[in-house]
Amino acid sequence: MPEGIRSSNIFKSYHLDQLAQVAVIPDIDPAFEDDHLKQIIQYYSIDPEEMEKELHEYAKKLLEQGKINEAWQVLLVSG
Repeated sequence: MPEGIRSSNIFKSYHLDQLAQVAVIPDIDPAFEDDHLKQIIQYYSIDPEEMEKELHEYAKKLLEQGKINEAWQVLLVSG
C-alpha cells in the first residue's frame, strides 16, 4: 500500500484493513466514471495537498459504504 495512504490522517486502521483486502493494488480503470471525483479534481487541482485530502475523505466515505474497488479508483488518482 502506498505510503501516502498508510500515513494519511483521514483513514482509521479499519479503513486501511478494508483497502488491504485486495490481493493486488488495482490499476486505474479508464472506464471508471464518478461525478464527485471529477468535481474534486476540477476544484482542487491547483492545490495538490488539498486535493489529496479531499480524495482521501471521499475514499473513506466509499469504504464506509463497502465500496472498496471504487475507493481504490479514487485513491489511484492521487498517486
